[in-house]
Amino acid sequence: MNVLLIDDHFCAREGVACLLKQIIPELQVFEAENFDDGLTVAKQTLLNLVMLDVQLPGKDGLAGLAELKEAFPDLCVVMFSGLEDRELVFQALRLGAMGFIVKTVSRQAFVDALRDVLAGKVYLPASAVGPQRTVDSHTGDATEMPSVTDSASLGLTPREFEVLTWLVQGIGNKQIARQLGIEEQTVRNHLRPIYQKFGVAKRTELLVKAFERGDRVWEAGGGELIAVD
Repeated sequence: MNVLLIDDHFCAREGVACLLKQIIPELQVFEAENFDDGLTVAKQTLLNLVMLDVQLPGKDGLAGLAELKEAFPDLCVVMFSGLEDRELVFQALRLGAMGFIVKTVSRQAFVDALRDVLAGKVYLPASAVGPQRTVDSHTGDATEMPSVTDSASLGLTPREFEVLTWLVQGIGNKQIARQLGIEEQTVRNHLRPIYQKFGVAKRTELLVKAFERGDRVWEAGGGELIAVD
């Protein structure tokens, strides 16, 4: 398994590389200090994962993400950054990132994030999927956006809404089936119309669509990160 780290800070790259090798000893870790060097590695090496810093000299991480996904549509790319802005996180998802890991997370959270990403899940900072707030420019008062609490507001059946609320909290199909007391295939059958009604093809797109519409159908859990299948 090959992983590429693109970060202009040597210490950050070395630290992450060391941790990755502790998690999965058989990993081959490649490093690049800017996007162009990283792209050269990607063209010469079959990669399983790219960890891409948002702030890079020359071409920044988001522009690099778009270029990587255009050249390698199936490549798993995770943004890795000290920034934790909600819009930045969802912009990365729109461009095809499989997740967004903040550099300030705990060691265990980082390990869990990488394991889930390598298993095909999406990882987001809890701050990105917690209740959204707007700030009055005159008073400075923060107002939390209302939560969506009924299926009709989303055009979903009550059961589809139940499936959706579990899905966006990082619950896989098997676990959703267990929670609702139904078969896993039944969960899949409910997911198809949910995707159709939101006009999406996969769960990352569903998260982005919900964010853009302001639909708050989930609350962040107690952990630092939320994983979504």
